[in-house]
Amino acid sequence: MIPLYKGADAIAWLKKMATGVNVDSENIPAPPPLTSSAGGPPLATTKHSGTYSALSIAQEVEQIINHVRREGDVAIAQLADRFGDTVSPPLFMEQEGIDALAKNLPVDTVRTIDLAAARIKTFAEATLAAIRPIHVSYERFDTGLNFRPVGRVACYVPSGRFPLTSTALMTAITAKVAGVSEVFILSPNLTDEILYAGTVAGVTEFHQIGGAQAVAAATFGTKTVKAADMIVGPGNAYVTEAKRQLQGRIGIDMLAGPSEICIIADHGSNPYWLALDLLSQAEHDPDARAFLLTDDEAVATQVLAELPKVRSEIALPDFIDESLSKSVILVLPDIVACIAAANSIAPEHLQLHVAKPEDLQPHLVNYGALFIGYNATVPNGDYVAGPNHTLPTNRSARFAGALSPLTFLRAQTWIRVRSNANELHQETEAFANLEGLNAHAAAPRARYIDNQ
Repeated sequence: MIPLYKGADAIAWLKKMATGVNVDSENIPAPPPLTSSAGGPPLATTKHSGTYSALSIAQEVEQIINHVRREGDVAIAQLADRFGDTVSPPLFMEQEGIDALAKNLPVDTVRTIDLAAARIKTFAEATLAAIRPIHVSYERFDTGLNFRPVGRVACYVPSGRFPLTSTALMTAITAKVAGVSEVFILSPNLTDEILYAGTVAGVTEFHQIGGAQAVAAATFGTKTVKAADMIVGPGNAYVTEAKRQLQGRIGIDMLAGPSEICIIADHGSNPYWLALDLLSQAEHDPDARAFLLTDDEAVATQVLAELPKVRSEIALPDFIDESLSKSVILVLPDIVACIAAANSIAPEHLQLHVAKPEDLQPHLVNYGALFIGYNATVPNGDYVAGPNHTLPTNRSARFAGALSPLTFLRAQTWIRVRSNANELHQETEAFANLEGLNAHAAAPRARYIDNQ
């Protein structure tokens, strides 16, 4: 069951978890990083799936990466056998195969995927339309900024406990809208739904490879996997650790940890809905965390009473008790304290179960996605609303945002200088002399001397 703290105990809980910063309703400190394999404390004491701690995961991932870098496809086959996976030859879909997929899937499945794909594409296209090149002109020179997509992107689609067909759409459609010319999908289990979602997104290349070895294959390339410039998409602790170790050799979107939800609830909230919303994210993973922040103790106790009822109505994963034990309900002095706590937690998903969410919204600054009002649910955003569900976790919403076309674009600046731009050259020489870099000064000086 979810622990509940109220009043001074709630503040003390936050204070203890935040390494002892002074706490009041206007300055609630941040809790420690949420459970993740992405690096940062308290990695050495955080347990993940299997028998590995985060430290041993890092060591094992390093071995996997080196194995794939040396042995390529042979290593991938050996690792698949070791982990009980199945590796199939690369799949390059042609129109005939795409049509067959659509015919073999249930009509409702095709309709659901097509609807989500259309909305995701519409939102991504609207985002791209807001990204414009710039051109700034001066009397003797011009400057500008252009955006250019990366060339080849790998989209990792998890398919362990729950094959995430939606991730194929969210990642691949967004990359395609950004203008990436080559997009392919990596997944440990290429279900028909994932294959169809990929083809709807415009992908024709698929590789049934999972785990850290998939990230290594995308980074270094093998005989069957052409190396990518970038890899995106969430994964388990091994996938995230591989992305952490290989970033710099390959571009990444983010180091995504287990799912998070934070809900601010007032006295008008529906406790049954709140219980469902908390469980909707807790069912993702044993390390998922759910936070309920409220200034009404009655709401908190009612939610605790509703949780067993909801659990009796819905089939949930066996690990749900584990994820709930890592979650918390906090009864805080007022809504101001709830806002401050939410900003400190910087959650992946932030829900506003309040009567006037527009009053809170301007004061909430750290979150991956915001769900406004009693009727907005995180699953709306996970699947069919349109905004991307690939979001920052582990408090990284303080400095990062959702996957978008901008993720796949490189900002490239340019400068054009006319032959009579002597003043610019002299200004440049002056700054180079300030820093004591003689060649920096000589290069522009030669221009204005020779052009006189």
